[in-house]
Amino acid sequence: MPGLSLNDLSSLPIETEEPEFEVDWVLVYDFSEIESSEAIEEFTTLIKDLETVGLQCQVRHGYGLSVLVLLRVPRNLLGNEVYRSRVKDWLFSIVHTRPIGDKSTVVKAKSSAEALRTVYHLVTWTHEQGGAGVTASFGQWTRIRSSFPPHEAGATRKLLGRLARKMVVDMDDLDRINDLFGEKVAFYYAFIQCYSLFLIVPAAAGILCWIFGEPYSFSFATFLLAWGIFFTEYWKRQEIDLSVRWNVRGVAALKVNRPQYTWERQDVDPITGQVRRVFPIYKRLARQALFFPFAMLAGLALGAALAATFFLEAFISDVYDGSTEDHHWTLSYLPTITLSCCLPFILSSLTSIASRMSEYENYRTNDDYDLAQTRKTFVLNFVVSFLPIFITAYIYVPYGNRLLLYFTPSSWTAAIKVLQNLQIDPERLQQEVISLSMTGQVMSFGEEVVVPYLRGRASARWREYKRESQVSRSMHMRKDSDQTERTFLRDSPHESAMLSRIRWEAEADVYDVHEDIMEMCVQFGYLVLFGVAWPLMPLGFLVNNWIELRGDLFKLCEGSQRPAPIRADSIGHSIAALELLTWLGSLSTAALAYLYHGEQPMSQIRLSYLLLIVFISEQAFLGFKLLVSYSLSIIGSQVVREAESKRFLMRKTYLETFSEEAASTSQEELARIRSTGQRSEDASRTEKGAGSGKDSRATTGTKARNLRDGPDVQPMKEGSREEDDYQTETAQRFWESKKEDQMSTVEAGARLIVALKELHQHRINHMPSNDVDKSK
Repeated sequence: MPGLSLNDLSSLPIETEEPEFEVDWVLVYDFSEIESSEAIEEFTTLIKDLETVGLQCQVRHGYGLSVLVLLRVPRNLLGNEVYRSRVKDWLFSIVHTRPIGDKSTVVKAKSSAEALRTVYHLVTWTHEQGGAGVTASFGQWTRIRSSFPPHEAGATRKLLGRLARKMVVDMDDLDRINDLFGEKVAFYYAFIQCYSLFLIVPAAAGILCWIFGEPYSFSFATFLLAWGIFFTEYWKRQEIDLSVRWNVRGVAALKVNRPQYTWERQDVDPITGQVRRVFPIYKRLARQALFFPFAMLAGLALGAALAATFFLEAFISDVYDGSTEDHHWTLSYLPTITLSCCLPFILSSLTSIASRMSEYENYRTNDDYDLAQTRKTFVLNFVVSFLPIFITAYIYVPYGNRLLLYFTPSSWTAAIKVLQNLQIDPERLQQEVISLSMTGQVMSFGEEVVVPYLRGRASARWREYKRESQVSRSMHMRKDSDQTERTFLRDSPHESAMLSRIRWEAEADVYDVHEDIMEMCVQFGYLVLFGVAWPLMPLGFLVNNWIELRGDLFKLCEGSQRPAPIRADSIGHSIAALELLTWLGSLSTAALAYLYHGEQPMSQIRLSYLLLIVFISEQAFLGFKLLVSYSLSIIGSQVVREAESKRFLMRKTYLETFSEEAASTSQEELARIRSTGQRSEDASRTEKGAGSGKDSRATTGTKARNLRDGPDVQPMKEGSREEDDYQTETAQRFWESKKEDQMSTVEAGARLIVALKELHQHRINHMPSNDVDKSK
């Protein structure tokens, strides 16, 4: 069988460079806090666990006191595990075509993501599940600092160049992203592309409303409400189409326990005999209840800070009448600018605490953990992003004059004459919406893409320069350095570029697609909740999203570690957040249109009319949502219809095959019964009947196989899980170098650990006393 390269790009729609070294996975082992003997023992256990499941290992030095463990899966083993994964998909009805083969079958992965997902399972799954049980920063592997697949530089560069020259991301581009990074990431880019295309219509309507209409138009408010409902319902159907296209419909059924999950007892299922590891539900509920006081305290603290900042800004802009008119605008917006700079750090800290709380709640599967984390993140983002505008719209503008009089000291009231007849300008709401929505998008892009990329590149160059200078200085000062140091502490010329890239990726940030999805949910919330205040908001978001999509892809390819290609059949539980925001938008949009439409003073607003309008808007929301959902279900989906047609033809062919085989078998049995007494003729007649039966079964079997989508398969010979073929001579020399040197990976790693420890100690001994103290 020809060797199967993980990056065999002939099966990919993207044309990429052939990898030279075929490195499938990378582990970074940091031993800076332990002694050499303990590090060698732990490293030996690590390599044995990896090699037990059939992985090939190579070791190279990393930054500081760390080593890179480079992993490769033999291609026969990889192909067999891919086949087993497809069989499991068929058993759980994710795909409806039975894969051809048996337990020794080897197949080619359809994409790089499918192959990498298999590697990810071999590395991280527990021993009971058939993996090595190596999870970074957890359990006995707390010193595994990073665990990631390396980027395919050629493929990512061509993908970025392709999208940079296009205005719209089409389905072919989404398939390319899916083939490289998996369905979970691809669903995000499909969502932002669909959302951006939908923004074209409200952007055009907003421009017309801005030119010919008036602020807080009832017609534009109605349009936004209908647009939000139609988009959420359409996207739910689009998720089904994509999941069918990518063969991940219902993939949530394939749930395995998280490595972090702990249990208190084991129950045996009386029917299946399967052992279930159980954590008491009442304990989890008690732990979940801790989030409510945390959310309340965080909301109160953030609300107090936002209210104080807002009132300070309002006091400066509406009350202050000082002599520095040239700096009046700067002073009035200084509190908001300061708060906008602090909010990302506050939100990051709160999200980190929420993540630890989700870990403490001890969820069994990743889906349950993602659900809990999405809920917490949404609540925190809602408070941080929307609370200032709610305070502006429903507290400050209607009641600001009374509140300023109440909170202003009496000595100030006499001095500020304008306060007695103060009228709050309703345009302040529009200014607040523009400031927080558009400024937040720009700051978020710089914080997520530009700053991490520049910081990462500068840090990587500094680390590489520092490492090279330390090694060169040590080699020059230590004439007695042995061959191990010269071999392992210096990169060979043909490996230098590859190792430099992997070292940089090891220090890069971990890409979290949930953050990008939540950012789009917050943007959608700004539009459906407060878009009526500024009709040009959809246009601003449309331009931002065109840049955001390419910026996020650049961050993924050039500024972050490559994520494990996890499968998903939707954007997760964020769709529930979109539906909640749409419902809240039906209330908020109607209220804002009534409160701020026209030039009527706030004193003439009647609460009964406001409640009636809000109630009518909510009922219209429910009715229109039901109508849109029913209409889309009637229209249906072409992708789903084609999939159902294929399944119908497959069932029909199987039934025809079964009928022909049954008829052939019946004729053979009848011939045997009638042929008593003529054994010689019976034997020849039986042979002919068997031959015709074989021909019939072969013909029908070929007809059935024509409906199958699976690639060509090849049986795996006895013992061939250890055999391998390499795609390039460079890869063969790289992975078989230890055989030529008669040195195992464990021995090479042990000698490298000792050499790095001695180099570190030698550097400390030759440093000035002040630098030694800093190093310690």
